[in-house]
Amino acid sequence: MNFAPIRELQTERLSLRQIRFEDLYDYYERIGSDGEVTKYLNFEPHQDISETIASIERTLERYEEGGCYRWAIALKEDDSLIGVFELLRFDEEEESCSFAYMLGKAWWNQGYATEAMKEIFRFAAEELGVKKIVADHMAPNAASGAVMRKAGMVCVGVIPGKYEKHGQIHDAVCYEVVLASAEPLTANEYQRRAMTTLNPALSEKDVLLNGVMGLCGEAGECIDIVKKHLHQGHELDKARLARELGDVAWYLAETAQALGIPLEDILRGNLDKLKKRYPQGFETARSVNR
Repeated sequence: MNFAPIRELQTERLSLRQIRFEDLYDYYERIGSDGEVTKYLNFEPHQDISETIASIERTLERYEEGGCYRWAIALKEDDSLIGVFELLRFDEEEESCSFAYMLGKAWWNQGYATEAMKEIFRFAAEELGVKKIVADHMAPNAASGAVMRKAGMVCVGVIPGKYEKHGQIHDAVCYEVVLASAEPLTANEYQRRAMTTLNPALSEKDVLLNGVMGLCGEAGECIDIVKKHLHQGHELDKARLARELGDVAWYLAETAQALGIPLEDILRGNLDKLKKRYPQGFETARSVNR
C-alpha cells in the first residue's frame, strides 16, 4: 500500500478536510457530548469540553506524525463540522483497512454518511492502494449497517458477544467491500455494473434519448469546470472533473445499451478507425486532409 498524505476531498454537499481547533464547539456540541451519537461506539460521551480539546489536540499531533486519515465531515455551505470519519487498522499484508465514523444526529437519514463513505473509499482505493475495507457494528445499530450497504459493503457474518456497552453484551455484525479499482475493470464489466442503476421503467426509445441527452449534459458540466479554471480564476477542481467524466462514462454505457452494442465493441471500433486514419500516429497533414 502507498501511505499518501491525507488531503481534502469534495463531494456534492461535503468537504472532507482535516480537523481544526476552530471546530472545537461544533465537535463538542454536535457529536462528542451527544449520548445518542456515541450510543453504540466504544467510548462514552464527553462530559466536559476539555475532553474534546484533548481529542482534537491528539488528532493535530497525529497529522504532524503522518499516517493519520481522520477527516472532519463539513458542510460545504458554511464549512461547519457535522461529523468525523477515520480510516484505521491498516493491514499491509492483506492490503485492507477498517474505519470508524460519527455523525451529528441533526444530519442523520439524509445520506451524508454514505456520501462521505463512498468518497473516502475511493481515496483509499486510488491513493492508498487499499483493496478491501472491513468494518462491523454493534447488532442493535441497524442504521449503521444500512449506511454500509448503501456504500457498497456486504454483510459477511456475525461475531457473537464482541462488544460490551453499559453492562450489555452485543454481537458484532461484520461487513466488507472489495474496492472496484483493486482489480482490472473491463469496459463490458463497467457497462454491466453501471446498467444495474438504469431505470427499468424506461422504454428502449427513452433509454436512447436519455443516453445521448445525458452525454451532452455531462460534457457541458466538464466544460463549465474548465471554463471557471481558465477564465474565472478558480483552481482546477480535478476531483469534480473526474466525477463528471464518470457520469459521461455512465451515459456512454447507457447509449451503447440502447443500441444493443457491448461497450468494448464501440471502443475497439474507434481504435480501428484511428489506426486507419493515423497509421503512424497523429500527423497534422492527415488531420487536415482526412
